[in-house]
Amino acid sequence: MRTLNQERLLSIEQYIMEYQKENGQSPSYRQIMNAMNMSSLNLVQRYVKALENEGRISRTKLGNIDVLPQLKPGGSTMAYLVGDIACGSPTEAIENIEECYALPKALFGDGELFILRTYGDSMIDVGIKENDFIVVRQQNTANDGDIVAALVNGESTLKRIYHKGSKIVLHPENKTMKDIVVNAEDCIIQGVLVSCIKMY
Repeated sequence: MRTLNQERLLSIEQYIMEYQKENGQSPSYRQIMNAMNMSSLNLVQRYVKALENEGRISRTKLGNIDVLPQLKPGGSTMAYLVGDIACGSPTEAIENIEECYALPKALFGDGELFILRTYGDSMIDVGIKENDFIVVRQQNTANDGDIVAALVNGESTLKRIYHKGSKIVLHPENKTMKDIVVNAEDCIIQGVLVSCIKMY
C-alpha cells in the first residue's frame, strides 16, 4: 500500500476545518477531491480514514466527516438579563427579564446562567465597574473566595464571600470599603460569578 503524503494529509485536514468554520458543516468527499486536485474519491477516503485513525477528525455512522463539537448547533446556553445588582451597599432585589442571550458553552460553561447589569464601585479592584454585565451561574452554595450574587435581608449585592463560623463575610474589592458581616441565615447565595462582559 502506498504511503500517504503527510503534507497532503495536513492540507486536507486544514481544508476540512476551514470549510466547517465558514459553512457550519463538513465538505463532501467530492468537494475535497476537487479542492485538492485529487484523482479519485477512493484516494480521498484513504486520507480521511487516516485522519480519523490519528484522532484528528471523526466520522458519523454514515461515514461522513463529522463537524467539530464546538461548531455544532447547541453549543450555547441561553441566559436572561434579569436586572441590576449593586456593587456597593445591598439594594432591593428587582428581577425583570429584559433580554435573552445565547452564550457559547466553550466560554461560559454549562448550568443555569443569568446576566445582571452592575452599578456601584465596590468591585472595581477586580475590574468590575458600573454598567458592566456579569454572567452568574445559578447555585445556592459557594466556596470561600468566590464572587457571588447574594441576597442580604432581601437585598441584592455582588461581593467576594467568606464563611466565618456562623457568620458570612461579604468582602468588597475596593480598598476604601469595609466588609459586610451578617449571620449565615441572613445571606442567601443566588449564584457564583462566571464572567464580566465589558461594554465600551
